[in-house]
Amino acid sequence: MNRSITLVGVTVIVAGFALMAFPIVATGAEQLDLELESGVFLAPMGLLVVLIGAVQVNPERTTVAGTFGNPDLSPPRPPLTRAKEPERAAIGFNLKSPVQCPNCRTYIAYDLAFCPRCARPRDCRACGRTLGVADDRTDCPGCHRAEAFCSCPRLPGPAGGTYGADGRVPRRR
Repeated sequence: MNRSITLVGVTVIVAGFALMAFPIVATGAEQLDLELESGVFLAPMGLLVVLIGAVQVNPERTTVAGTFGNPDLSPPRPPLTRAKEPERAAIGFNLKSPVQCPNCRTYIAYDLAFCPRCARPRDCRACGRTLGVADDRTDCPGCHRAEAFCSCPRLPGPAGGTYGADGRVPRRR
């Protein structure tokens, strides 16, 4: 609230009421003249000035557009930093490429969970678990997402590497 603007508005309101009361004080009778009309005009204008002063910032507390600091406003906070999660290694293969069945060597489309020839389930290329079907959709049983969006941790595969890192499903023995 800017007190100087508000004080000017209060002064204008008091002057307006004084002009409205002047004919009664001076002549003892209420009459419609220039002083009364100007008082009727000034009183609402003074109210408007008071409202403008009420919403303005106080110049005694605010410096030039906040250049040298503004105690009314909090200082800008640094952005929040989240703990960085360890990034998963790149898959290294196209998730929409066909997969060979480890038993019969038939190519299986990426959106099928079972081999069309031997009807055995295939493994998820991202984590290595056996894929399942839910609501006519192939999904990983660990995270219940499509194989392309699997977020399960990778299972250890043969030779100490991660399962499916080369894009091929290892043969079962």
